[in-house]
Amino acid sequence: MITTYDYIDVNKRKTVLLILLFPLSLLVLLFFVLCIALLLNPDLKHNSVPIATQVIDFYWPLLLGSILISTIWTVIAFYEGSGMILRMVNAVKMNDNVDTTYDNSLKKVLEEKSVIKDIPEPKLSEIRKVLENISLTEKLPTPDLYVQNEKGLYVFAVGTKANSAVILTKDAIEKLDITEIGRRIAGKIADIIVHDKKREVRRILENISITAGIPEPDLCIMENEEGLNAFAVGTNKKNCAVILTRGLIDTLDKSEIEAVIAHEVAHIIHQDTKLMMMVTLLIGFFTCLGYIIFRTSFSGGNSSSRKSSNKNNGAVILLLIGLAFLLYGYVVAPLIRFAVSRTREFHADAKSALLTRNPQALISALKKINKQPIVGILNNKINNNELVAPMCIENPLKKKVSLFDALSNLSSTHPPIEKRIEALQVMDGNRLSSY
Repeated sequence: MITTYDYIDVNKRKTVLLILLFPLSLLVLLFFVLCIALLLNPDLKHNSVPIATQVIDFYWPLLLGSILISTIWTVIAFYEGSGMILRMVNAVKMNDNVDTTYDNSLKKVLEEKSVIKDIPEPKLSEIRKVLENISLTEKLPTPDLYVQNEKGLYVFAVGTKANSAVILTKDAIEKLDITEIGRRIAGKIADIIVHDKKREVRRILENISITAGIPEPDLCIMENEEGLNAFAVGTNKKNCAVILTRGLIDTLDKSEIEAVIAHEVAHIIHQDTKLMMMVTLLIGFFTCLGYIIFRTSFSGGNSSSRKSSNKNNGAVILLLIGLAFLLYGYVVAPLIRFAVSRTREFHADAKSALLTRNPQALISALKKINKQPIVGILNNKINNNELVAPMCIENPLKKKVSLFDALSNLSSTHPPIEKRIEALQVMDGNRLSSY
């Protein structure tokens, strides 16, 4: 029988092997480049000036500048990347003090200021009836009702689902009809329910972090996203955050949210957030460098003392190296990154099952997420969705399934949901493994 620990060990080994493919594939590409260069221009083999010397002599300022710019870009992105991503997706850090706690001291203050006795009984009865109906619909205890002698058409609500209060101004009761009063009360109670669930999510994150033995990450919420998705960012366990969409919080139940949070905490434990960021930066570096080399390889060197043949030889080599870097950055390295991303998802699923001891909760969550994973803000031309998409629990982009992808699945950032569910079912002992 295959256990959760077996899945974790297998995927850990797969990740190591895939990471080794990054330098190996680059070396293989450069080897073929030199072979092609020698086939296209046999004179290179007999030239008195070494090829490497030609390239360095003619283009060292360009190479040095490219490396310097790329290094600065990588360092900035490494240390500021998390904040850049949070701002890019409009994720807001959750504040524990979103609402005022409705305790005995506040209740006493509200009772002292209340002028509810000045409201005509028929109007007051209508409001109470509306409040009871809304509470019945939302399945929560009927909130206490207070009226303040303040100017303005205001409706407030404080507290939690279990213990709350609604406060209306006298002006609002006198000038608004009962339908509008009901609409405003419903909106405020809905806010209480949402904030109450956010606090519950925060407690879940705290408990999972204690179980995992790491400092509690920040909790950030993408308020305007109705899609169901989540991801984690950070370069170390002390500088990380878990990001959930509003749709995921509203749709999933407690055990499902716990499983999703455990999945994201697993990415933090395994340092997947750092790994994927560094992999993406590595790909960006070679793509940028290859593009610069390719575009400038036609201009030749600046030294007139060199023979034209040496210049041409250096240009040919540089052109082929640029093409190799572009091929590596656009084709080879991304395919390896996609494979790493898929492996890390299996790994995080297994760790989530281990942390929660409830694989069925993650199975249920994945089924719901699969129906609506799209994150609107990532589906535009401005945001760098290539960086964020592999971090999410499910692909947040609108799926464009090509024949190549349908046959091979090589360009997918995530494994098929069916495969992930099958692995979780095996961990739960509900089916035999085909892993």
